[in-house]
Amino acid sequence: MGKAQGNRVGDVMTAEVLTCHMDDTLERAAQLLWEHDCGCLPVVDAGGIARAMITDRDICMAAYTTGRPLSLLRVEDSMSAGLAICRSEESLGNAVERMIKHQVRRLPVVDDVGLLQGIVSLSDLACRADEKAARALQDHVVAGSLDVLRAVSRPRSKQGDPAPLNIKELPNVRPRANTRPALAANSKKSHKGLIS
Repeated sequence: MGKAQGNRVGDVMTAEVLTCHMDDTLERAAQLLWEHDCGCLPVVDAGGIARAMITDRDICMAAYTTGRPLSLLRVEDSMSAGLAICRSEESLGNAVERMIKHQVRRLPVVDDVGLLQGIVSLSDLACRADEKAARALQDHVVAGSLDVLRAVSRPRSKQGDPAPLNIKELPNVRPRANTRPALAANSKKSHKGLIS
């Protein structure tokens, strides 16, 4: 038996997604973010496989910590080290749980080999889920969406780790490891596998 219409990631995700490539400059990524009024881009390799995400904050921090112009910096040096993903056939509840676990507002949606199919965001969950499915999932998705928002809104300590969290308040949230590269070190990162 299939999942109810409106209850799957594929029913609410944004299918047409802007991307950038690992060898693009941060200037190009910033241009895409500015021109299309978005806060992050999935990073794909030459074959269209999702490898990471890059945010407007990643770009700002790269400029600040290196003191170099964005035209001289590569996406590959500032993108996330890992990538939390989901698949279109997954339930909205699974997407919420993954957002909480990884403290993210957006998840790239990929197929079985990692090809980018779309992106699902916290706002997609709040705005696009159909009314019937939203009622059926209301407790889980609404509470989960609030947990996601609380988890991703926690300030970081001076060491870069998330501030302590009251686990009784958000029992499904686990602090994530610092996944941002040491920008000032200009070190190359190994590409970790997709996290689902």
